[in-house]
Amino acid sequence: MKNDNGQDVFEDAINMLQGDVTTAAARLTIDPNLRLEYSRRIKEMSDSLKEKVANGSTTWKQAAQEAQETRNVIMDLIRQRSTPLGQAMAHQLKATGKTLEELVIKKATSMYGKHIPFEALSAEQQNSVYANIVESAGRSNSAVNQRMGTLSRVGKGLLFLSIAISICEVYNADDKLNEAGRQTFIMGSGLAGGWAGGAAAGLVCGPGAPVCVIVGGFIGGALAAWGAGNLWS
Repeated sequence: MKNDNGQDVFEDAINMLQGDVTTAAARLTIDPNLRLEYSRRIKEMSDSLKEKVANGSTTWKQAAQEAQETRNVIMDLIRQRSTPLGQAMAHQLKATGKTLEELVIKKATSMYGKHIPFEALSAEQQNSVYANIVESAGRSNSAVNQRMGTLSRVGKGLLFLSIAISICEVYNADDKLNEAGRQTFIMGSGLAGGWAGGAAAGLVCGPGAPVCVIVGGFIGGALAAWGAGNLWS
């Protein structure tokens, strides 16, 4: 409950802080979890294809084609579920998945040198290239995984801070039940505003612009939480 102008300013600042903290906590929790899911899915896909080759139900070439197509599908599905920041970061790292032809050239060059065309390789060597593609399709970038693990721990800390702010506000309120509802409304609005602000910034700045999305998300989260706090009051 706001009592005077000084209290109004303080409450507005707390609401905006909570909106930003909630937005950041969601970003740093959702995206790392999706990264783990992505790593698990592509590993399962790769292992399944290697098993099919081993039992003779498919060839290495067919497995490589399926691995390339499936990994790109999994990547797109995970990106659709990511936060605007997660999508911008993913696009910056890799705008689109590689085609099988691109992968064949890359792997053949790394394995046998750039002076020997893939077509000139023996059948056994070509199968080794295809097998390498299947194996690589099941691995995610370890550096990105490590970074996401760190961000996940930071996100848990921010989530704890956001909850702590809410508990403190409820504890100090005269009408604790009403304040509990208000805090829930503020956190939800901050999260929605941060998501919308990040998405809007991504449209304005274009794909692969994480800094722009971060700024847009913080502005959107702060304004939405500030508006929610005043609307409830």
